[in-house]
Amino acid sequence: MTKTLSTLLVALTLTGAGLALADTNHVPVEDLKWFDTGIGPMRAAVAYGDMAKGPYGVFLKFPGGFVSPIHQHSGDYRAVVVGGTIVNSEVGEADITLHPGSSWYQRGKVNHVTKCVSSDGCTVFLTQSSKFDFLPEGK
Repeated sequence: MTKTLSTLLVALTLTGAGLALADTNHVPVEDLKWFDTGIGPMRAAVAYGDMAKGPYGVFLKFPGGFVSPIHQHSGDYRAVVVGGTIVNSEVGEADITLHPGSSWYQRGKVNHVTKCVSSDGCTVFLTQSSKFDFLPEGK
């Protein structure tokens, strides 16, 4: 298990975020419990499910100018831009700018980079049927 994934799983366990809102049909924004993911300055708030097991839905916040390292995930995911402007591109592919309301599908086991190109930060909503992991290139 990578150090980053271990940090995230500890954060989920300590905050109870993985299960906090799993049994409700309504999730007011003020009830979201934000926590540090251990992946740079990225923060998360689980809307439903359990990130450590899947399936789940999570809001992710990135500061303005954030650029992830090249990485991949074991499973596929889908994401919708809620705020700011995002670029999510697979290695070797052209950047496509995604504004609020835009969405993307990321295949698992494919290296990619996620960027927040807005100066005031970005928020996305991500869903995944498998557990969350973050695997830096070469790991």
